[in-house]
Amino acid sequence: MAHKDKDLEKIYQDIFADAVEYMRGYEVQAVAATYMAIAMRLYKTHLDEEEYKSMIQTVMDTEVKPYGEPKLH
Repeated sequence: MAHKDKDLEKIYQDIFADAVEYMRGYEVQAVAATYMAIAMRLYKTHLDEEEYKSMIQTVMDTEVKPYGEPKLH
């Protein structure tokens, strides 16, 4: 795994752990919506308009699998 891949995996695991912790006190949709709002604003701040639109399209076109058990709620 490349250095950047290790960094990405670490930040993913750290933030996911935070999300699971937030879900102990808040509804899953509220946690997800908050992370989505933060992500969108970060992308909007960092990318130019065409890059932002391309990223949004990629998100819309990408299938994701739900997390398995235990249910996250």
